[in-house]
Amino acid sequence: MAEALVHLTAGTVAGMAGVLLDYPLDTVKTRMQVCGCGAAPPPRCSPTSAASGSYAGVKSVVPPPTATYSQCAAQVYRRGGVRSFYRGISVPLAAQGAEAAVVFSVYNTSLAFFLHRQRQQQQQRQQQQQRQQQQQQRQRATPTELHGGHASRLTHHHRGQHTHAAPSPPPPPSPAPVWSSAAHWKASACAGLAVSFILTPVEMLKCNLQMESARPSWKRRHTTVRGLAQHVAATHGLRGFYTGMVGTTTRAVLGNMAYFISYEQSREWLARWCAPSGGGGAAPPLWHSTLAGGISGCCYWSIAYPADVAKTKMQVCPAARQQGFARTLSVLYRCGGLEALYRGWGITVVRAFMTGGVVFTTHEHCSASLREAPSAHCVLLRDTTASSTSSAAWEPHAEATSHWS
Repeated sequence: MAEALVHLTAGTVAGMAGVLLDYPLDTVKTRMQVCGCGAAPPPRCSPTSAASGSYAGVKSVVPPPTATYSQCAAQVYRRGGVRSFYRGISVPLAAQGAEAAVVFSVYNTSLAFFLHRQRQQQQQRQQQQQRQQQQQQRQRATPTELHGGHASRLTHHHRGQHTHAAPSPPPPPSPAPVWSSAAHWKASACAGLAVSFILTPVEMLKCNLQMESARPSWKRRHTTVRGLAQHVAATHGLRGFYTGMVGTTTRAVLGNMAYFISYEQSREWLARWCAPSGGGGAAPPLWHSTLAGGISGCCYWSIAYPADVAKTKMQVCPAARQQGFARTLSVLYRCGGLEALYRGWGITVVRAFMTGGVVFTTHEHCSASLREAPSAHCVLLRDTTASSTSSAAWEPHAEATSHWS
């Protein structure tokens, strides 16, 4: 319980730090996904036209030709200055902390559970192999004992020798790499599935506010989070906040699997290749977390970006909303190929590298600080004393545990 609180607190701080860093680039990314630049989107992609359900043609899903990142950013700045880059940030800033807290806590809890089951299965297999070996030894010894007399005495004599010269148990196998560990893949998928229930309403409001600021001021209807939330609730009810749930879940599950596996594997490689000169049990330097976090952020968006493009279309364009996730994705690919599915990917990878490094570094630093705090020591000690038996059964082995548990 105390360890879960550490991950919840550290994840909250890390998530908010990541939002403050990457939100301006996220605004540019959303504009390029939907309309290609900072110009006003066509009426069919207006967030306020969702109630009518018009413009249901397939062509409305396909974005126009894109501008460069600098041109798109310049258009955003001319529309509303610096504030336009941060429009709608209150929703993700408040929710990203909860999102990161859920991701980190669910991942670590699930990882401990799956590693515990994995060790139990390994122990059962080892016990079964030992029983089979003992049965084979008995079967080999039985025919000799049937002859009696001298053969029986020789058998007991040799059996005594074998008892004294029993072979030593085989050395424990070397730890498998993280990418081949089923427990890490399952824990990452659980984290993505859990966070999608928080992420979908946040993305719905964020993307529509980002697109609303691209419209001329005299056409804007919802310039605040509260106004947009009231409009969505009045028009579509609670179900409207979960528009694009399939796309968000696909993005979160695939992305988090790439996110955590690449982070853990990068940390493992860095610890092997760039081991500290002091050796021993010295803690790895903090830049390992920064570099591994940047790599994991790039892997996340490289895998999950097509699902994010289709999800954004569904949340902003009524036509794509009616067609569904799979058809929106297929139409985008047929009409624009991979370029349409990865529109805005470049700026996303840049911000993902920076954000991933900041998030994991902040999480590592906050987790270490919380564990070293006197109050944390008291809570950890009380929690460990109250559940020493269950904690010993659930504690992961050193060679297979998470790097930040």
